[in-house]
Amino acid sequence: MISRDRATSPTSLTHAEHEARFLAKHYLKHYQPTPDDLASGIVDGSLDAGIDGMYLFVNGYCIRDDSPLAGIGKNAQLDLFIVQVKNTKGFREDALDKLCVNLPRLFDFNRDEAALSKTVNAGVIEISRRFLRAYRNLEMPSLRIFIAYASLRATELHPNTGEKGEVLRSTIAGCFAGADVSMEFLDAARITDLVREKPATSRKLALAENPISTDKAGGYIAVVKLDEYERFITGESGELDAGLFDANVRDYEGETAVNRSIQGTLESEDVGVDFWWLNNGVTIVATRVQPANKLLELESPQIVNGLQTSNEIYKRSRSGRDSSDDRSVLIKVIQAQDSEVRDRIIRATNSQTSLGPSALRATDRVQREIEEHLSTLGLYYERRRRQHTNNGIPEAKIVTIDQMGCALLSALGQIPHIARGELSRIFETDVYDLLFSPEHPILAYSSCISLYRANVTFLVEDPSTRPHRQDFENHLTMLTAMALTRRERPSAADLAAIPPEGPPIGLQEELLTLIRDEYARHTRVTGELLFDQIAKDSRVTNKLVERGRAFVRQAPRH
Repeated sequence: MISRDRATSPTSLTHAEHEARFLAKHYLKHYQPTPDDLASGIVDGSLDAGIDGMYLFVNGYCIRDDSPLAGIGKNAQLDLFIVQVKNTKGFREDALDKLCVNLPRLFDFNRDEAALSKTVNAGVIEISRRFLRAYRNLEMPSLRIFIAYASLRATELHPNTGEKGEVLRSTIAGCFAGADVSMEFLDAARITDLVREKPATSRKLALAENPISTDKAGGYIAVVKLDEYERFITGESGELDAGLFDANVRDYEGETAVNRSIQGTLESEDVGVDFWWLNNGVTIVATRVQPANKLLELESPQIVNGLQTSNEIYKRSRSGRDSSDDRSVLIKVIQAQDSEVRDRIIRATNSQTSLGPSALRATDRVQREIEEHLSTLGLYYERRRRQHTNNGIPEAKIVTIDQMGCALLSALGQIPHIARGELSRIFETDVYDLLFSPEHPILAYSSCISLYRANVTFLVEDPSTRPHRQDFENHLTMLTAMALTRRERPSAADLAAIPPEGPPIGLQEELLTLIRDEYARHTRVTGELLFDQIAKDSRVTNKLVERGRAFVRQAPRH
């Protein structure tokens, strides 16, 4: 199983990293993580504190950057997954001992990160910091911590090891009052079951009454009880199913006037007024719709309008209020297999009530043009979440919108610190319009992603830079773009003209030296030791832009 998975996984992964990624992909299957989500949580390596993978989810969405989680509201579902994978025939107590020692240190709100960095690697520190920040900043979140110890060749669990696992579980539960902490041992048979388990692609939507159908095949209007709709949008563990929404967690607008109005309607005890009378409802697009009396079976459903309503309905039962009422929400269900028709539906239905910028951006003409252009180069552009992930396409051929965003933020925008720390900002209007202008030559997009990937490859192939790849890659992309175009601020047209062979290794090495020197200077001035914090600092970017300009003016052509 692992060997087959290796064929479609990134070739840059070590065997240990791939085993951790393989386990995470199947253990987190019901959260439908993207390739970028999976890659972001791999922390295996030296000083990993006994952790191979670490993943943070808020309301079912994987959190991979430091952008504020503003507006999520009370009672958000916060899930932290800690994965340890061993290619052994049994479960070892010393592996649990490591976690017993290190996890309480990581979960200390008063921790000294400079001291911690001497024994724990930067990836573990960064993700655990993001978790602590989310826990502190969210209003009364419901916290679940899942610890999974997987042994790829184990067949049984020794009672002593099981007891040690319970000690670990209770230790972590003591760090957070009211947290639901679980400890699971995954042997070879359990891992096989996880791999064979297929996430459902179809869902059943129970209706309050028989639906109204249109003359066009596959179009239905119906009302659905609030409790039934809540069941439809939640996963097996009670989390909001992010896979149903072509959006990200920050698209939920929080305490806006519209959402306060929806909350007020849901809280109202006016028994003579139904909820759907006062709400625009929800639009669902599916590739196939099969009606059966008061039931619709939907293949690959996506909620394309009604994100705010859906979030408020989900929140209502989590707030402690009695959710057992008889009211309903209006649902439109449309069968649409053609992606262009689907885009038109999303645009039209969101002209009055926004689904959220990340979903709407996928329908932009420029995104479709990028998709078509990259396809001529044998690449698959995922302008939508997981668009090509389940089709057996090697990940090396998949370009996600996040990867494109990193490349453009660095090479074109010259704001690589945003790419490192607040990547989700690519959907903000001012940033998005800078990066994805219809006026840019289409070749600029393929040039930027090729340059970005060439730099990633250069960094992961060198053992000295591999652990800091995420910290260096964006600054290096900015500087190589300046050097190859010989422009202090390259335009999209300049970037489009970069030769397809990419940067010479000698140039990359020279520019990496500039980056290392600037990181060292910043550490001397500020005392900051952690590379991820340095890479996210705009002051470092400004200094590197100055160094890049001097390099362009003085360096010979490569």
